[in-house]
Order: sequence, then structure tokens, then C-alpha cells
Amino acid sequence: MGKLKRLLRCFNCGEILQSKDEEKLGYIPADVLKEEGSKERVVYCQNCYEKMKAINTGLLEQEADDDILLILKEAVVSEAVILWVVDLFSFNGLVNPEVANAVKGLDVIVIGTKFDLLPRGSSIEHSAAYLKERFVEAGIEPKKVTIFGNDDDLDYDKIIKDVYEDSNGHDVYMIGSSLSGKTSLINRALKKYQNKSKRFIQTITYPNTNAQMLSIPLTKDTTFYEVPGFSLVNSIYGKVEKDVAKIITPHEKVKPTYRTLGKGDGFIIGSLAAFVLESGKATVFKFYASDKVETKRALGKNVKQEFMNNYLKRSVRPVSDRISTFQDYDVFEYSMENDDKLHDIAISGLGWVTFLAKGQTIRVYLPKGVAVKECLSRVK
Repeated sequence: MGKLKRLLRCFNCGEILQSKDEEKLGYIPADVLKEEGSKERVVYCQNCYEKMKAINTGLLEQEADDDILLILKEAVVSEAVILWVVDLFSFNGLVNPEVANAVKGLDVIVIGTKFDLLPRGSSIEHSAAYLKERFVEAGIEPKKVTIFGNDDDLDYDKIIKDVYEDSNGHDVYMIGSSLSGKTSLINRALKKYQNKSKRFIQTITYPNTNAQMLSIPLTKDTTFYEVPGFSLVNSIYGKVEKDVAKIITPHEKVKPTYRTLGKGDGFIIGSLAAFVLESGKATVFKFYASDKVETKRALGKNVKQEFMNNYLKRSVRPVSDRISTFQDYDVFEYSMENDDKLHDIAISGLGWVTFLAKGQTIRVYLPKGVAVKECLSRVK
């Protein structure tokens, strides 16, 4: 895994802070950068003549809604089985830490959806292994990992039989983030549902919450609940307008856009993100995203200007009016190992780049609060 660090930026002008050259933008005395204390400081460069405060770095992890965490507490009490649904395209290796902590100790079955959107070279076996690794990293050993595509015929009898066997007489709670595909999965399966109990399928308001849940009888004593999706606060989906979200949502198998970058080269992705090769040998990057997402080559030193120009001209899609200044971006830097293996750097909700790690330093620009993840590549 590459070494990741967040780059501190001037809270006022947005320049990346540096202490090597007083004549360059973003200069700040080295002793200020090395001061002990919270990493969440607001720091101004020397040219902005401002005093030190605390930096708003944005959330790295997705927060779960309080109602959902309360529901999961009840699931723990009843020793329920958890079906955790994740969108394989925009999952990007990130597991909600609050939810993971809430369901530890329960049997967790992971379901990956939208496999049909993954690029050629993806396999069900590798995707299942990828999901399992990410959940193990979060402290959860999945009891089972299952993969589905949007166009798969669902064998309802087998699914319901598996749920019966896995639940072992307990309730089942299906959870997942918004847009994970869990509702679509249920709707497709319910086409062949046969209710063998005297209870009805109904939508209920969970006690002591405002959360509405679909309640499906499994047996006369056990119930399948679809829990509302967690908020997408660490995904680009949660940061942009609906029309922009439509652009970044793939509806067909994603194909790579190839970019060969030398030192100092980069490319912007609409006005939502950018990748820059700060140092290292020339590298071929394969960028996977919706075919409606456009890219443009840019010199790393000009990324700020490219973003602003594109925001005004809207020549490279997508562009969000919610991300209108350079201060709206976080900047991360990956120092890669020299293992000559394929790695991914993924931006939650947008897509990912795949490349051979050869000791490069790669800088990533993305909207504040959106999560980024680097790991061995999911595509072989």
C-alpha cells in the first residue's frame, strides 16, 4: 500500500503550504508546520497575514444516521443476521466504520451489486475476494460474499432458502448506503415471493425513530427488514446536484480512458477531481468512470487554474456549482512503493485509476469530505 498524507493548504487562498521557498506561493515557516497539536488546524500562509486557527479538512469517513445506528443496536440484541449490500462500482474499498462497529459480533453476509458495470477483466471470484479483504480490514469477517449483476436472473427460491439457513431462526436486516442497489435487489426477488405466513408485507416506522422500513415475513416468527440507506456524505454523490449525479452514474460496462503522464503532468476530471504525477517515471493511468465523464490533460502546476477555467467555461463535464472555488477541494498525496504491481486509487462515487506502482508520488484533488482509497487493483 502506498503511503498517504493529506497536504495542508492555506485556509484563505487555498495554496498548498510549503516551507522551502519564501518566494513561492504557500510559504509558511517550517516551525509553524511542525507545531504540535490537532491536525485539524486552520493554517494561513505567510502572504495571507492571518493568525493560526483550526483547518477544516472535511470528513474522511462516512457518518451513519443516528436512526440507523439505533436500529442496528436492536439487531444486535436479537442476534439478527446482517445482509450488507454494496455497490461494486462505487464501493472503492471503504466500509462505514460506525456501522461496522455496530454490527461486530453478528453474522454478516456481504452482497456486491452492479457487477455488470465493472470493466472487462473483472471476475466474480476476484470481486468477492476484494470485498472480503475490505471488510476484514474493517474488523468484520463476512460469513459469505455473494455477487450480483443488474441483469442477472435471481433464483428467488435459492435466495430465500439461503436466507432461511443463514438466519437460523433469527430476523434478517438488509443494510447498505443509498444507491447501493438493495431496493432493486429486493424488488426483483419479490416478483416470485410467496408469503407462507399470516402476516403481511408492510412498510413500518421503526419504534423511537423516523426511519421507515420494509418488513417482509420470513416465517411466522421471523422477519426480513430493509433498513434505509446510510447517507452518502463521503461520496461525490452526496456533494453534487442531481443532474451531475446522473452524469457520474454508469449505466453500461465501464471502459478505461488511457492517460500517459510524465513528471508534473496530470488530468482534470470535469471540475470534480484531478490526478497529478508529482514525481517518478512516466506512467500509464487507466481511468475507469461513466462514459459521460470527461477528462482533460493539465500540467500539475496549472490544476487550480484549469479547475477555475472549466468551472466558468464548462467545456469538460461534469461541473458542479457546489464546487466553485479551489478552497472546495481536498488534496492528498500518495507515495507509492516500487512493487511493480497494479494498484488502484479510487474516489468514492466517481471512479478510479489503475497503474503500475514504481515509486511514484501521485497527488489527488477531490471535493472536501469525499473519501479516497488506494489498494491493490481489483481489475486483473
